[in-house]
Amino acid sequence: MRRISFGLLLLLFSGCRPNQEVRALLQPSQALAEVLAQEAVRLAGANRSITLITHDASWGPPSTAEQALRTALKKQNATLDFVKTASLGNPMLSGEVGLKAADFFEAMEKSAKAGAVISLVGAPLLNESDIARLASPHPPVLVVATASLGDKMGVHTDPLRLASLLEAKVIQLAIIDGDDPAAKPDPTRALFNQHYRILRPAE
Repeated sequence: MRRISFGLLLLLFSGCRPNQEVRALLQPSQALAEVLAQEAVRLAGANRSITLITHDASWGPPSTAEQALRTALKKQNATLDFVKTASLGNPMLSGEVGLKAADFFEAMEKSAKAGAVISLVGAPLLNESDIARLASPHPPVLVVATASLGDKMGVHTDPLRLASLLEAKVIQLAIIDGDDPAAKPDPTRALFNQHYRILRPAE
């Protein structure tokens, strides 16, 4: 039996449920985008030039999370000065799916003067020699490693890989699935904390 993509399932589902219920399904990705933009700007400091790594056309049009992120960055007076579209592989076939080292390094090389780099396609697939190659210092890297990006499938990353990349300071922040019982200072953060957790390097 052929597998049906997450986006198609959502489209089919939207025909069976009231629009407000479909919107409720997409609300977590909106909160994800808002918090991600806030965290990117916080890490970027005064330099609000942002690089975005996202999927290429083989995965279809931009996800609702990406669209919301672009809007949220504008609200934060940040600019997307470079967008890298990466070939992630086919999740319907055997083989590794994710952000290849070559695409990650291209994005980093073109973002030497950026304030932050955001990957909506999980953590880069790096080995030890790749990590050693990474220029230091480099702009802060924020990774979204969630199962979905609203109406699109996300790129889940093994937590142990994320932990090792955080420890090596390849990435500075990762967002994963799972609720976070931390303080909920505003409605957006409250909704975010119901669905996602933030991983940071150990102090």
